[in-house]
Amino acid sequence: MPRKPMSAPHISEMMKQLSLASIMQVIPQRKVKEALEATGTASRRNRLLPAPLVVYLVLLLAFYAEVSVRENMSVLLEHLRALFGRDSVKRPADSAVSKARQRLGAKPLEWLFKQVARPVGDETVAGCFWRGLRVVAVDGTTAEVQDTTANRERFGLHHNQHGFVGYPQMKAVVLVECGTGVPLACALGRNDIHEQRLLDQIAPSLDKGMLMLADRAYFGFLRWKTCTACDGALLWRIKSSLILKPLKVFEDGSYLARIRPSSKLTRKGLCRKSESLIVRVIEYLPIFEDGTEGEAVRLITTVLDPAQAPADELAELYTERWSEETRFDELKTHLCGSGRVLRSPLPDLVEQEWYGFLLAYYVVRVTIVEAARREGAAPRAFSFVRAVRVIKRRLVFSPSDDPGNEGRV
Repeated sequence: MPRKPMSAPHISEMMKQLSLASIMQVIPQRKVKEALEATGTASRRNRLLPAPLVVYLVLLLAFYAEVSVRENMSVLLEHLRALFGRDSVKRPADSAVSKARQRLGAKPLEWLFKQVARPVGDETVAGCFWRGLRVVAVDGTTAEVQDTTANRERFGLHHNQHGFVGYPQMKAVVLVECGTGVPLACALGRNDIHEQRLLDQIAPSLDKGMLMLADRAYFGFLRWKTCTACDGALLWRIKSSLILKPLKVFEDGSYLARIRPSSKLTRKGLCRKSESLIVRVIEYLPIFEDGTEGEAVRLITTVLDPAQAPADELAELYTERWSEETRFDELKTHLCGSGRVLRSPLPDLVEQEWYGFLLAYYVVRVTIVEAARREGAAPRAFSFVRAVRVIKRRLVFSPSDDPGNEGRV
């Protein structure tokens, strides 16, 4: 016997009730609907699993990465049954859930991330701003995915001197707001793609009010030129082997130098041989807490005036870049799970799953920032793991059932 179609008002009321959960306070229903409409994936007929619910299921898969898709569906359905009665919400077959995720694909989650992910820090957040510029950092990571033929073809396998080994790997480069840890932009690619090429896709996300930190692996004349054209300030580490002749030395030890395109770029016609750019160079030896010296560090920046940006301040500021490695640890170890392989067997679903993790991570980070504001403290004083646990409880229980002290991060 055909099931009774769920009316549009019923779906709307159901989503409104679900918005009591913490996750939907950050990623509201209207944004989900916009994402579905913009990517042409909105449900065109009544289904047991409407597209908006599938989006939130993908987000649940990120928060409950340690359990099966079926169990995640149970979390979602139990909440709905508590609201509308057990007989009014039917459990779909596992195959129906899989097909619903495939119909949805990765594009709505990617679109949603690009629309939702915005800076949330202000001048009061430590490490968020430096001399009026919002500090952001870029870095890359990899994620192991299921060893299927489709995933191997799409993402490639890691290889060493012994040949191909391990699981297929997807590579990701992410731009993060340093003071709050919220992700702002992401580019995905094969395991064998250079991270520099993924950074090129992120460059348009830079605003003129940002100062971007990057490691030496990302430097290249054309890339530096592209990012400079985005009007944001840059502070990047470069290799010590790069020859830079001082043009003018300042009292703080920094100096101006000229960088030029490589012969490879000029041969390909990507740059003119006569092109050059002026940068300011800061060189120093980091001193660790035990008094030992670290490896020599060489930075270049677009901020040429030492009065506007003293060398010692820039050297100290660059240490904020290491915070992004902590963010990846939070995302991959404490949210996804240490050593866990992404669950999806198809490339489109792998990317869908990854953007689900990024959105879930964004929710946690925003929750921490809001808690910090209420307490008048810095976001770094709050536990990421604790915040994840609080949000998970709010996803399972309605706010009225949540004990009074459970909402504290």
